[in-house]
Amino acid sequence: MGQTEKKPVTREDLFQFHFVSEVSFSPDGQWASYVVNQADQEENCYHSSIWAVNMGTKENRLMAARGEAKAPVWLDGETLLFASGRDLDKEAAKNKTEYYTISLNGGEASKAMTLPVKAEKLKRFGDRWLVLATVDENEACGGEDRRTAGGKDRENDSYEAREGEDYYIYEELPFWFNGKGIRSRKRSALYLFDEAEEKLTRISQKYLDTVSFDVSPDGKKAVWCGPIYDSIMPRTCGLYVYDRETGDLKQLVKEDVYDVNQVCFMGNDEIFYTASTYERVGKHPRYYICSLAEGASRQLPYCDASVGNIVGSDAKFGTGKSVVYCPEKKTLYLLQTLWGDCKLMAMDCRGKVTAVTEEAGAVTGFDVKNGSIVMTAMRGQGLAEVYALCPETGREEKITGFNDSYLDSHKVSWPETFKYDSKNGCEMEGYVIKPADYEPGKKYPAVLEIHGGPKTASGTVFFHEYQCLASDGYFVIYCNPRGSDGRGEVFADITEAFGRDDFEDLLEFTDQALLRYPDIDGGKVGVCGGSYGGFMCNWIVGHTDRYAAAVSQRSISNYLTKCLYTDIGYYANRLQMGAYPWEDFYKVWSMSPLSGAKNAKTPLLLLQSDEDYRCWMGDAIQMFSAVKRRGTDARLVLFHGENHELSRSGRPANRMTRLKELEGWFEKYLS
Repeated sequence: MGQTEKKPVTREDLFQFHFVSEVSFSPDGQWASYVVNQADQEENCYHSSIWAVNMGTKENRLMAARGEAKAPVWLDGETLLFASGRDLDKEAAKNKTEYYTISLNGGEASKAMTLPVKAEKLKRFGDRWLVLATVDENEACGGEDRRTAGGKDRENDSYEAREGEDYYIYEELPFWFNGKGIRSRKRSALYLFDEAEEKLTRISQKYLDTVSFDVSPDGKKAVWCGPIYDSIMPRTCGLYVYDRETGDLKQLVKEDVYDVNQVCFMGNDEIFYTASTYERVGKHPRYYICSLAEGASRQLPYCDASVGNIVGSDAKFGTGKSVVYCPEKKTLYLLQTLWGDCKLMAMDCRGKVTAVTEEAGAVTGFDVKNGSIVMTAMRGQGLAEVYALCPETGREEKITGFNDSYLDSHKVSWPETFKYDSKNGCEMEGYVIKPADYEPGKKYPAVLEIHGGPKTASGTVFFHEYQCLASDGYFVIYCNPRGSDGRGEVFADITEAFGRDDFEDLLEFTDQALLRYPDIDGGKVGVCGGSYGGFMCNWIVGHTDRYAAAVSQRSISNYLTKCLYTDIGYYANRLQMGAYPWEDFYKVWSMSPLSGAKNAKTPLLLLQSDEDYRCWMGDAIQMFSAVKRRGTDARLVLFHGENHELSRSGRPANRMTRLKELEGWFEKYLS
């Protein structure tokens, strides 16, 4: 019998994907737990389950699936604690978190504890738990509650409007935050939870918004960082250590010097942290180690890279650890993005960093125990799976295969990579995905894809949107222009050069792709991008007519307004533009795509969410109105109840419609 013909990649394939994340070793290192998320078409949501794999036999075992099991934590070598809403109705789940235990030896899950808060994360802290949860500062830590100011209890006065339902009060910047909603007077706070007494005690300071935290291996100390503010959130924050036995809280780094954003204990007496200053766009953090005995920090040799995985993909779902210390090897392991790959790196006590993984793709999370490493990674054109990694040799052994049958049965097109010496003086790298049924000598349309950020990176990892376009018969071309991450902070610095340096790089890359791939029809090249990529699409249509159609997603069009109504706009956009509107109106306007909209002739589709507080819908509406009045074909699709993460974690039905609109627009103008 002949081999079964492979299927094209379609938008509906989302429901076949398994998203693997949150891998974590058991205390003895014999097992590793992980979370698997799947989109459900009928219920229009995502379901999560918890699995465990035996690191010796490689046996994978389903531990918990009912009730959206998530956030597993090992209690010992045999027992997992996990959060689940199986016994909570929707209203109760807003203010409670229930945890269950389940054993590797089998049996049903049993309820372990109920927290009177919506917990975001928890870690074992001696005989207690350290819990991260959102707190409303109007209600916490005493003081006057603004909602009962003036002597009236508004909740009991039926004739008055209700805050949070009929109206909101904004008293701070940011007053909202993407994916978290209205955030005025709300903070991510740390609590101690005594399971025996069912007592919850806040230990982080009033008005502190926790960014990162960790617990010492002996369970005696906790460290955290975050800004403290009561009006405008600053770009700097302090570093603090808490002694569980004495209750003492000590400041290690002053709150007005650095933005401390990653913390990790290196043994019981030292803390690794990263700290940034923001003189210019693209600046990387510096690495530090703080000695608790000395109460002082030392800066490690400069490492021109951030910590974490920022390789873009719309086929990632879930989180993972990005920094872990291994006491047996006296080594700190961390993720870094280099060019278009995210690698696992090892750092010794002197700050020397070397690569542990070498394969192309992206490590999305990992854990280390007794010198052994387990990780989730996207390899080849696969979605994330669990791998066992030998730190000495870098050899990777794949130990899950949730997406293997899908990949074996579908026409997944592999990106091809090329490099060239650019006019900008840098060596540049480009990627090309050929149409799924490519025939040499035949002409095909193409789509230039532009990533977000701009301080993120594109690579060779699986990208659902790109594969759908390839199956539709398009070349997909993309690159990392100046402003992207993975090439050092000088390359990433395009302060006051948005729409200039990056625009030049994208036009040159398009020329290079057409030169190397003559089967691309140069008259039928479209452009597509989201966030910063949406900014560039809006910019491109007002400054060149060479692209036949454009799809701008979660975009930016007017920095005069964007810098004042988005969650990070008041500081991030000020840094990018080099001025507030009242400081230099022309400079800010000249870098706004809306300033060129009067020239736009390219048909423009705008895809936008109405709860996107990172790139507010006002910018998409302004761009749509301007282009439409010019007489150019334009279409605005506004998704209700979605935020900036629509393409990555939005409700499945909306993700389907987004891709349908995108594909339909290019079919109309490029096919």
